[in-house]
Amino acid sequence: MCGGVVGQTDEASVSVLKRLTRPASEPARPGPVSPSRALRLAMIRAAELRAGLVVNVLGITEEIVPLEDLLGLIEDEQLLLAVNGPRGLCGLAGIDLQTRAAVIEMQTTGNLRASPADPRPVTATDAAMLAPLVTGFLAEVEDQSSGTALDGWTQGYTVGGRVMNTRAAGMDMVDTTYRLVRLTLDLGIADRQGMILVALPVSRDMKQSQTPDAAAEWAASLARTVGAAPADLHAVLHRMRLSLRQVEGLRVGQMLVLPGITVGSVRLEGPDGRVLARVKLGQMTGQRAVRLQPPPVPEMTPAPLGRDRANLLQG
Repeated sequence: MCGGVVGQTDEASVSVLKRLTRPASEPARPGPVSPSRALRLAMIRAAELRAGLVVNVLGITEEIVPLEDLLGLIEDEQLLLAVNGPRGLCGLAGIDLQTRAAVIEMQTTGNLRASPADPRPVTATDAAMLAPLVTGFLAEVEDQSSGTALDGWTQGYTVGGRVMNTRAAGMDMVDTTYRLVRLTLDLGIADRQGMILVALPVSRDMKQSQTPDAAAEWAASLARTVGAAPADLHAVLHRMRLSLRQVEGLRVGQMLVLPGITVGSVRLEGPDGRVLARVKLGQMTGQRAVRLQPPPVPEMTPAPLGRDRANLLQG
């Protein structure tokens, strides 16, 4: 009986001694990495390395949605950056006002303000200064997500320029299923919180399956983008010069004489004042409207003769 007890005690002592004498440099075995942990680590590292910002990830949500639902879940008030693959625009990254302000504050002053940033429009400067953060996040996700459901999800993508709104994005993005990830950030001072989202196709093979000729795809993408751009046109009936005294004397209901002007005298002008077409003034459904008119038929007029040519003809 005693001998048995002594033997068990010796085995336990040996086990304890092995643990105590294990080299300090021997690393502990890490636990398995989950997708949420990979995203959390990627965001923390990207914020610190690319923006000098110390953040804590308060929450992560993930949704698998079709393109139409995805565009409805993203707010245009965010800074939207293009995430490009071999075929062009493949996904989006969205950054809210507070995250944008925090990154810019750290990059310009090295400190965060204690109070949240005031609302302001998105600028080109925002896009340029936030692109490295998104680039770093995509790279960190690729490094951290090996063996998880996110493995390869961000591989092969690059961050492009600003996307004006979700309507413009929807014209170029492929109608497929997307993974939408949102990360809520504690910005590390007072009650300032921010949010970053990334939306990319779920399928890892889509980057390779959509590889048309690069030049043709670029031309088509450019045409779609230009076609969606706003164009300001001005319908001008008449321009007249008035003195300041005359302008100050104008009254509601006063009639202004426009000599020689008819409903067919309207010019359609571009922002630079160049006349694009002649139009006729009218109405449609109770509102003012103009109808495009065919261009005037060119008429030949006698060309002026130079002095030498005129003398030659007379001689």
